[in-house]
Amino acid sequence: MKQKNIEVIPYLEFRGNCEEAINAYIEAFGGEIHYMSRWPEDTADEPPEMIGKVMHVAFSLGSTLMSAGDSYAYEGVSKGLKLMIQMDSQEEALHTVSVLAEGGTILSPLKPHPKPDDGGCGSITRDRFGYTWIVTCPNPDKAL
Repeated sequence: MKQKNIEVIPYLEFRGNCEEAINAYIEAFGGEIHYMSRWPEDTADEPPEMIGKVMHVAFSLGSTLMSAGDSYAYEGVSKGLKLMIQMDSQEEALHTVSVLAEGGTILSPLKPHPKPDDGGCGSITRDRFGYTWIVTCPNPDKAL
């Protein structure tokens, strides 16, 4: 089969708090919103509480393109899905973890990975929106 040039874009689903979540992620990681549409009043198939909520947002965190939206059919965040992001420094990683932990839970604080991967550090945080983030950075004790 011929190799195709594709890019997998994570799509996150929320129950009415999509815009709040995306703004928190941009605060934590840096990034920008490229496009946002909202559920219009004339959408007969959607419940009234969806009017004005995010229908679709395209955004980036660093060079990673992502998308998201609010859904009346939201079934919760999959426990099998985790989002991993590599920060350039321990300071950036600590800032990111602190923003994600606001209203969330740090499951594992930032610490060096065990050998043989001890050139990096990692933390696991479940944010207030239900998503689990693995935040990594270089181990400053192993810097050249």
